[in-house]
Amino acid sequence: MSAAVIIPTYNNPNWLDLCLTGLARQVVRPDEVVVADDGSAKETGALVESWKGRLGCQLRHAWHEDRGFRKGEICNSAVLMTESSELLFIDGDTVPHSRWVSDHLEAARYGEVRCGRRVKLGPKLTARVDREFVGRGRLEELAGPVTRGAFTGDTQRLSLGLRLPYALARIFHRRARKLMGVNFSVKRSAFEAINGYDKEWEAPYREDRDLDLRLGRAGYAFIPLLNRAVVYHLYHGERPPTKEYEARVDREVASSRVRCRVGLQVES
Repeated sequence: MSAAVIIPTYNNPNWLDLCLTGLARQVVRPDEVVVADDGSAKETGALVESWKGRLGCQLRHAWHEDRGFRKGEICNSAVLMTESSELLFIDGDTVPHSRWVSDHLEAARYGEVRCGRRVKLGPKLTARVDREFVGRGRLEELAGPVTRGAFTGDTQRLSLGLRLPYALARIFHRRARKLMGVNFSVKRSAFEAINGYDKEWEAPYREDRDLDLRLGRAGYAFIPLLNRAVVYHLYHGERPPTKEYEARVDREVASSRVRCRVGLQVES
């Protein structure tokens, strides 16, 4: 079983550096890592170059011109640069737990789609997180800064950061969960069967919801990874969805399509 990690990013090389630092700490190294760059300036490319040879696996940089939000399209391009049987997705504004890759690969035995979640770091803790902080494993300390941040209201969803043995996590989390783009994995064969992300998805966010719906219609098994495959989300403001976005999602929920027309491949 081989693993490729896809990291969507846009114009935030400092946080991408932290994400790559987290990947460098993995107990089980991925076979490939591709930074899916949605049109960042040259600093991101320079950072990726500086990391080559330091991850213990192949590192590539997929980039296209900045023409607005096109995360799904650049993720497809990144996937096409890989050969691995398992595709692991993590956003470039997050830091993975040192067992993030191994947890996703363990769950791959039980289903085609593995759905993780995130611990949300607040602004105070995020300001303290640097390469040394991540490299020393401070985010994973049981009674460390993440836990203390929860007591002061700075950390949200701390309970998701408690990594449990897989059998115990399955007892607590039996119900299938929706896919979230920040932290999920999928068998390459399943991703290819639905033709990947929809390049024609016109809503500016939540292209992962479309992916979730089409994978579900295709009949693939969704495995919850709560309290496993932990990621720590760095704080930033979030734009609320618009009415137009909600209407687009509603139309997709009512749809029956499985493959998109323009995705990994363009179909006539």
